[in-house]
Amino acid sequence: MPHLLTICTLICLCMPICAQTILTNGITLAQTGGSPSSCLSNGYKTLSPASVNGNCIDLTTGGNNFESSAVWACDPINLGQNFKISFTGNFGSTVGAGDGIAFVLQTEGVPQVKGGQGGGIGYSYGNGAACLSGTCPISPSLIIEFDTYDHASAPLTPPINDIACSHMSIQKNGLMDAFNSALSPLCLNGGGTVIDGLDHNICISWDRTLLELEVYFDGTSIGILNDNIAAPFSYFFNPAAVYWGFTSAKGPAPQEQKICNVEMQTNIPSPSCAIALPIGSISLVSSQEYDNYTSEPNVELSWTTISGNHVQLFELQKSIDGLNFETFGSIDVTSIEKNQIYDFVDDSPEYGMNYYRVKSLDNQNKIKFSNITVVNINDGLGSVHLFPNPVRDELTVGFNLYEKSKISILIFDALGQLIFERAEIRSDGENRFVLNTSSYQPGIYYAVIKDYSGLFTERFAVK
Repeated sequence: MPHLLTICTLICLCMPICAQTILTNGITLAQTGGSPSSCLSNGYKTLSPASVNGNCIDLTTGGNNFESSAVWACDPINLGQNFKISFTGNFGSTVGAGDGIAFVLQTEGVPQVKGGQGGGIGYSYGNGAACLSGTCPISPSLIIEFDTYDHASAPLTPPINDIACSHMSIQKNGLMDAFNSALSPLCLNGGGTVIDGLDHNICISWDRTLLELEVYFDGTSIGILNDNIAAPFSYFFNPAAVYWGFTSAKGPAPQEQKICNVEMQTNIPSPSCAIALPIGSISLVSSQEYDNYTSEPNVELSWTTISGNHVQLFELQKSIDGLNFETFGSIDVTSIEKNQIYDFVDDSPEYGMNYYRVKSLDNQNKIKFSNITVVNINDGLGSVHLFPNPVRDELTVGFNLYEKSKISILIFDALGQLIFERAEIRSDGENRFVLNTSSYQPGIYYAVIKDYSGLFTERFAVK
């Protein structure tokens, strides 16, 4: 019988028929058993009462007692690289009970690390019973908490930086006070509670180039931390080896909280959590750039896909009259299961008008075309630049015109929805337009500047 158990274990580790609870870069992590201190590479460890249930990890239970739990990936990640993690979180259905779920980056170690019960959400003080983290708070750490209980009516010591709605905040070193908030609390789903028994889609991305740690909840960007979390001695002594995982806790009332379908991607070129647009709307954009060595113009194209398209092939097509298109490049892909952004460069555009579109072929041989985007080389609209970026209250759009012309300024949100448009007659030379962004929600936006000859698209972030 022991030999049979060994064979079954190997099959579960190697075959895709087993539940894929946590994936890292496409690899299904194996739950690590054995002694409490063991944590094997390409594995993860749960700390009681957390338990695996299919594609999910049940973090807290329906019992009438205080609880805190944790689950840790055994292998650290390098914050000097981009990462994106997506999962669903279920915060239970007992309204009035708490306390929440947290995504934790930490260097205290694995796997015997968890914080306090109840209001500690498994990473801070709370009820100190069953802590496995010294005096309770996990430190050094950076925590994105999803807190479902307001302790304003029942304050704890040290105080918790809470607000009345279910909220997200980013905390440092396992401490919940306002002084240790890297990003102050922000309501989830517009306010109220997320204790509704439903699975909520959560995505967290770290863009090393933009220095943006962004949090999406149910498809909406709810907060961006603009800080260099990869800087040595800023948050971590060694940001090249940081452990990651989840903690959770509840008070004496029942609350069944869980996470499901966890997928971590590291060292990826585009870590954005923005919802991809279907080909056929504003999914294809283009901009004129210049080669750093020859100053010759080229055109950068980018487009997005939507989950479930199962695209097999992309063809890049170009025309000089907007009617007759020829293929000048292609990208061969097997399927598109997740939102993804693609880029392609035309290093030999024609002088004058260049019309571009993307042709897609899916696994059922169905053909679909994107919108047509236009670039005019060395005519009309010159360089475009945005500052500051990221922006808070006022964005300055600077652009150069080779001659007096009518220009249009359009702003699109991350979903491709037009939220601002203005047309003006502008003189030749350097021009500036100031856009009030104080009412914009934090997230990614696109500024499109166009005249009779073509358009430029630039990406910017509101913090």
